[in-house]
Order: sequence, then C-alpha cells, then structure tokens
Amino acid sequence: MQTRDAERLVGLLDSFSRSEQRTAGYMLGERLLACCPSDVYWKMTEALVRYDSKAYLITLMKTFLVRMEQGTASLSDKPFAKLAERFNDVERQKVALLILPNLARPEHVEQLFNLMGISKGRDQMVYLVRIDTLPCLFLLLRSLRYIEHDRRELLQVARQLMKRGTGSSFNLASIIKVAFGLDELTGTFSLCLQPYQVARLEQSYEAFCGSVS
Repeated sequence: MQTRDAERLVGLLDSFSRSEQRTAGYMLGERLLACCPSDVYWKMTEALVRYDSKAYLITLMKTFLVRMEQGTASLSDKPFAKLAERFNDVERQKVALLILPNLARPEHVEQLFNLMGISKGRDQMVYLVRIDTLPCLFLLLRSLRYIEHDRRELLQVARQLMKRGTGSSFNLASIIKVAFGLDELTGTFSLCLQPYQVARLEQSYEAFCGSVS
C-alpha cells in the first residue's frame, strides 16, 4: 500500500489461505483503503477486482460508500466509470442495489444508471421499485409513464409498494392510483390528490417530497 504496488499486493493475497484472504479483505476494506489517497484506493480496487471480483468487489464498493460520505470519492470519479463498464449482469445488480439507497438526489440515481448502462423504463424500474428512498420513488413514478398502457403491470407495482408498508411507498401507491386511474386498487390512503395535482409531482422533486414524505 505504501509503495502503491498493486501487483505485489495481489501477489501477497495469492499466497494466503482463503481464511487469511478474508481477513485481509476486511482490513483493506474497513481500514486501509477507507482513508488512503484517492489514486491509491482506485489503483488497488481495480487490481483486486480484476484478481477476484467475487471476493473483493462488494467489500470495496462498501468502502466506496464510506469514501463518498467522507467526500473523498464520487460517482464522477473516472475509475468508477471504467470499473462499471466491465460489470457483468450479476455484479451490476449487486453494486446498484448497494449504492442506490445511499444516493441523496434523483440526478445522482440517474448518473449511476447511466454509468452502468441501465436503460430508462423497465430496466430501471426493476431497481427503483426495490429501494424505499425519495429519489428512487420519484424516478419510479416518472418511469411508470413507459408502461402507462400496461394496467396489469401498473397494478403490480402499486401493490408491491403497498405490501412494503412504509409511509412513503404507500403514499406513492396512492399517487399511482390517481395518476393512472387505477380504481380497482383498494386500500386506506391518507393522501388525497386530484389528477391535475399529480402532474406537478412528476415534474418537481421538491413537490413530490412534500407530498410523499
């Protein structure tokens, strides 16, 4: 780490037993790579993921979240974009579901989707419907316009939100009912909106937050 020698680090790990590698992975992710210079973090992360993605990718993406909170990493880091381009389908799903709950603005969510090549519409909805944060719920509402003629799927999304049972997800289900005229969606909704009010919620994140949260 001190000499910034990624090849030697990988060689050292390769000489360890599986148990020792797990311990080393913990030390790297929780301690050493969380507070090192940015260029060292990315150089070591790239080398470790290339060496054994299954063992190190999620550990090092958790470190990435820690560094984001510290202000020493961001989605705009070029090495992250380079890493994201090489994700396979399983890695893409795991990393997206790890990072999405920690993003504070809709534009950050959209940035992550763009970096990972996750298309608008159904592809993004697969992720958005699983994350109970205001940025993701807002983009989920907007994404439903891609399937507005599929009543069965709209109902399925709304019922999935209701089943989750949080206040924000239940309120979004109420908005979806009004927005798409889903009269068959039954439930006790505390949020009462008129159709003309829904359009504003789709356009303004601040208005959406004021109604849903």
